[in-house]
Amino acid sequence: MCLNIDMDAKEIKISDDLPFGDVTSTGTGRNWAHVNSISYDPSDDSIILSLRHQGIVKIGRDKKVKWILASPEGWSADFKEKVLVPVDKNGNKIKCENSKCEGDFDWSWTQHTAWLTPRYDNKGSVKHISVFDNGDGRGMEQPALKEQKYSRAVEYKIDEKKGTVEQMWEFGKERGFDFYSAVTSNVEWQKDKSTYFISSSNVYLLKPDKTIKMVLVEIDPKSNDVKFEMDVESASRDDVAYRALVIDPNIFNY
Repeated sequence: MCLNIDMDAKEIKISDDLPFGDVTSTGTGRNWAHVNSISYDPSDDSIILSLRHQGIVKIGRDKKVKWILASPEGWSADFKEKVLVPVDKNGNKIKCENSKCEGDFDWSWTQHTAWLTPRYDNKGSVKHISVFDNGDGRGMEQPALKEQKYSRAVEYKIDEKKGTVEQMWEFGKERGFDFYSAVTSNVEWQKDKSTYFISSSNVYLLKPDKTIKMVLVEIDPKSNDVKFEMDVESASRDDVAYRALVIDPNIFNY
């Protein structure tokens, strides 16, 4: 998903000092979108992509953009009309300026796992997605100090007919830098427990004097009560984590 190359080219050149497929930076043809998750919507045969550097985009089988969940600044005229409009719980438009919105709404930044959440059926034109909002580079609100950054798990409600988005739930912002993961991480709905399982996978990655740790939490989104929490420390500064998944041992046959 992350490697952007011409598959019809006679020769594919990759730098000798990088492992195969790991084409980093933002030069021409190099990881410009960094797709880090895909969620399939069978109701209209579309996919929802988490583009780390641009936002969250839904694309149909016809390769046309259906909507964009991202701050409206910087989009061309063709795409700007696809950007979802933030609204509150009453459907009233929320005022946004310079990437910052009023009230209980925020865009996701450098996010991961933008998935349709099984918390809802998502069969009609109203969709619900859960996202791990890493929060690296919050538009015009980028803080001067890295210790002021935060990550969060967030749930959005998208009305595709109206072209609107409402923020339904969030967790993690209140924990600040101690829950901040500049890269990777995930949030996933646990149907059997009616909870969200969250991995903030690389806390303290930007603090060379601290041990990197993965913070695992299970949250009841109705109350934000913590049902489970565990820190997993890395063995060294070179050890970083990607995601964490809940596995039911009963599914295996021994």
